Amino acid sequence: MESILGAGNSITDYLIVLLIYLLMFLFIRYPKPVIELNFRSHFLFLSIAWIFLMFTGNYLFYRLGLMSFLPWLNNFIHSFIWIGICLTWLYYCTISCSIWQQFIFFSFTSFIIKMAEHMILGSWSMPSYFGIDHPLAYLIAMSLVDGFYPIISKWMLNAFGKKRTFGLYPYNANG
Repeated sequence: MESILGAGNSITDYLIVLLIYLLMFLFIRYPKPVIELNFRSHFLFLSIAWIFLMFTGNYLFYRLGLMSFLPWLNNFIHSFIWIGICLTWLYYCTISCSIWQQFIFFSFTSFIIKMAEHMILGSWSMPSYFGIDHPLAYLIAMSLVDGFYPIISKWMLNAFGKKRTFGLYPYNANG
């Protein structure tokens, strides 16, 4: 059970994390509460792609020693709810912003979530990371990695959209 929930964690701890996800989701979707029809295929594609990439990637990078172990339930809800739904919605809301603004939005919101998971579940924790001896270095680095979500998402949409793969088309944020 420890590999599923994490050491000393309970379902109640996960319910608190889910409440924080919900509050962040309400904040993220405030400017655009409904996905426009012309972005729905992109939203679905990005959600599925990121859920798969993050769930498998988190474990793979743990096995390679680049990440700390995320308990399975933490990995699942983080990949499915936070990355797959919340960050994809944030991408939709910020698609017309500059790449620097997007990077800051994604890094900062991910920092808030990762810090909450760290404080409640004890995840996102390593004593040092890439030679930086500080317990938050890893958490900050992983938050900055999430800042690349909009850059990679735009590339994926353009790459698959050019070939009309998965029902996608090149997306132009300006109309």
